[in-house]
Amino acid sequence: RGKSIFLTKAKCATCHAGPLLTDNSLRTPREIGIDDFEAKRSPTGKYRTPPLGGLFARAQGGFYHDGRFATYGDVINHYNQKQALNLTPREKQDLVEYLKSL
Repeated sequence: RGKSIFLTKAKCATCHAGPLLTDNSLRTPREIGIDDFEAKRSPTGKYRTPPLGGLFARAQGGFYHDGRFATYGDVINHYNQKQALNLTPREKQDLVEYLKSL
């Protein structure tokens, strides 16, 4: 169920696509709804879409470059609000379980 939500309603696969679960594109901080603190340190001023394979191995320090989101749920809630996805609590939990499997 989580994979289905990832691919459809949650729109994750829009950026996290292909075998590495990334389109390897650059995104502005505004596009992803966060500040530009880390982006300002790069030559482009943007964030690269990170691959999600092995995501579980990076979970301990929090997500995003600076650990601003402590849990999968925090990331999901961020995009649920930013993109008005209207995910139900069950869909969010299914998505969390899918992300944990990557």
